[in-house]
Amino acid sequence: MCDLLRRDVDLGDILTDASHATPGPVPPPARSHGCLWGCLIAAGIFLLLAIGGGSYMYYYLNHAVKDTATVKAAIVLVDNDPEARAVLGDNVAVTGASSFNSSADLATGSKESYVVHVKGSKGEGELTIDAETPKGGTLHFDKLSLTAGGQTLDILHESNNPGGAI
Repeated sequence: MCDLLRRDVDLGDILTDASHATPGPVPPPARSHGCLWGCLIAAGIFLLLAIGGGSYMYYYLNHAVKDTATVKAAIVLVDNDPEARAVLGDNVAVTGASSFNSSADLATGSKESYVVHVKGSKGEGELTIDAETPKGGTLHFDKLSLTAGGQTLDILHESNNPGGAI
């Protein structure tokens, strides 16, 4: 007969008797670094994205801007301007850019603005370019000025060429 059904058996002894269980040694608690690894991984991903974005911006400002059609057309105008050639010399080239802005709209066309660093055989300067291309139209410079040698030159010569269309 079962020990539980007998009246002379103390139930407290049966329920608390641990002689049949042998759990062995208790393992040490697991090491916990809290959120250390998660935070380090998140910081690493953020750092990699920041370095990648910065590298892309550096490349774009120093290489890709000089290959745009607007900047190339502006350099041709600077190369053909006698006042600019007197300050910069021959072989004017873009060495970098400090700012750019470009916006395009399917209804009205595009507007571009650049500030690029130029260098020639005699000197160097900063070229400010503001241009727009109306929808279905051609490139039109609103502003094209060269700051070099302590002076600012208007490459478009507004009095002779209102609008500066190309």
